[in-house]
Amino acid sequence: MARSFPTDVIVLDAETLVHVRLARGRKDPSIVQSKRYRLAGNTFLPAVVTPQLTNEAALAEVLRRLKAETGRWERASMLLPDSWFRINLLEVPALADDPKEALEMIRWSLKRTMPINPSLLRISYTVLSRTPAETKVLAVSAIDETLAAIERVFAAAGIEIVLIEPIGINIWNAITAREPNTARDRIFFYIRDGEFTTAVFRGAQPLFIRSRNLNSERTLEQEIRLSASYLRDTLQANSVEQCYVAGNSVNGEVTSVIGAEFSAPVKKIALADFTEHSPDGAGNEAELAACTGVFTA
Repeated sequence: MARSFPTDVIVLDAETLVHVRLARGRKDPSIVQSKRYRLAGNTFLPAVVTPQLTNEAALAEVLRRLKAETGRWERASMLLPDSWFRINLLEVPALADDPKEALEMIRWSLKRTMPINPSLLRISYTVLSRTPAETKVLAVSAIDETLAAIERVFAAAGIEIVLIEPIGINIWNAITAREPNTARDRIFFYIRDGEFTTAVFRGAQPLFIRSRNLNSERTLEQEIRLSASYLRDTLQANSVEQCYVAGNSVNGEVTSVIGAEFSAPVKKIALADFTEHSPDGAGNEAELAACTGVFTA
């Protein structure tokens, strides 16, 4: 595998925990084990940006069962829903070389976009490009208190969490590791119950990434049309080479709307595109594909 991360990946949301174990294959990884566990209803409660872990004992009990069924292992990567993060594309004047100074500059820049004090956030960032005048940065942030609480429960179970990232970004990692390079625009949608992520990439550079919650006021198809109109007007995304859509309940109507809005072919992500072998991934295919993306960037 391209990155030296543990072969165990946890996909966690407010309702479920999925444990995935991967193994090296001849070309693509194999998923040798995948199991979903249901969390108690009050394990997480909604909060600003990232839900709050309010029942650590419930999460600990699921981990006890998981370890009893899967044997001894000590390290894992973790993927969380995109909506648990804020994903920002920032332009920072002359980003400092010192990592601590650079982080403070990014934290200061986030003050203009966040409804909360950025000091409450855990932030990771990637430099996309530099000029003498400015640095373009992809910043991914979540509430540190929640992440620390999750890590504490896992540590008590004997599992070190070495990576925490959004699911959608890792689906895209898995896609781009297998698609040919291009300089043209590509559109990515990741659709979950109650939320969807939209991203635009021009070549390898992200131009736009946003995760939104769905509500009863508009259908998913209406939300996609509104997003498409915004992207055409704001980014001039009028010459799209390919659209990709990932999600466990994506139907033909959704892909038809995306194709019509962007006048581009649409590829629905299938788990078989990313693994040499996997167990039945019904209901989890997009998230299992994301697990393979952990090892590609």
